[in-house]
Amino acid sequence: MPSRGRRPSIGRVAELAGVSASTVSHTLNGHRPVSAATRKRVLDAIEQLGYRPNVLARGLRTARSQTIGLIIPDITNPFYPMLARGVQDVLGPAGYHEIITNTDGERELERFALEQMIARQVDGIAFAVFHTHAGDLRPAIDMGIPVVRLGGRLVQPGVDLVHSDDEGGAAEATGYLLDQGYDRIGFVCGPQADGPAAERVTGHLATLARRGFRPEPGLIVHTHFSRAGGTAGTLRLLDLPRPPRAVLCANDVMAIGALDAARRRGLDVPGDLAIMGFDDIEAATLVSPQLTTMANPARRIGQACGRILLDRLSGAITGPSSETIVPARLVRRQSA
Repeated sequence: MPSRGRRPSIGRVAELAGVSASTVSHTLNGHRPVSAATRKRVLDAIEQLGYRPNVLARGLRTARSQTIGLIIPDITNPFYPMLARGVQDVLGPAGYHEIITNTDGERELERFALEQMIARQVDGIAFAVFHTHAGDLRPAIDMGIPVVRLGGRLVQPGVDLVHSDDEGGAAEATGYLLDQGYDRIGFVCGPQADGPAAERVTGHLATLARRGFRPEPGLIVHTHFSRAGGTAGTLRLLDLPRPPRAVLCANDVMAIGALDAARRRGLDVPGDLAIMGFDDIEAATLVSPQLTTMANPARRIGQACGRILLDRLSGAITGPSSETIVPARLVRRQSA
């Protein structure tokens, strides 16, 4: 039961656990290894005393806020909460907390989110980009704030890059559909912008060209990264004079919308129309038919991002920039 009276100090925790105050600090922030037995004694003492770290005081001492800004385009897409969980897996035990903001993939909202994160004095920024230009990140770089871009291919000094193999994954997905005999493939993509979707279009077109198919501009539809966007984009493809026999979607949420469009037109999936997604979110197995997709490991991407931010903040890495690519993987189910 937490003790009453004045707020317990780190010294009281150390005394009860039979360790030094610095050991209590290392247990809390994860900066140095602590044995399992010692960690248990410290955590037991913390629980008994009801100790809570004084984050404000620690921030004054270290000139850090112990917060990381995570800027994402769509918090309703299950991919991004899982990515956020991956970041937390790494940074949470080190004493950092996330501030998450949603941009809808709009340039002005992305720029405003960056300004707000800087104003809140976050220690690092993880940014899922769509329209952000190199110059938009300059204020954070000039202030020495570590920045990790999640997606895209822009290599920029002072900014680390973590992304799945979007181009390679889309190339493999297109090759798989061609191997299944679908020689006319539509692609339902998000708005034309920088970021993962653009790389996926590039991979799709590269495989078509490599396999001797002439890309048709009308078979690539740009819409919103949403279920409704997937439905609208697929209906546009189905209204073509020569509609596709298969549809590849830039993410699984859009692919679920494509299933809606097929049902609206009375089409059997995959008999009349094959549908394939990208990301392998949990909902991919909850729809009927279950989605064939490319697994894009959001949690692993978040963990990689978290490790880079932690290494930057601790000084373990000091180079100008790095690039980490997480492979995508084909997951074959019933929709294609």
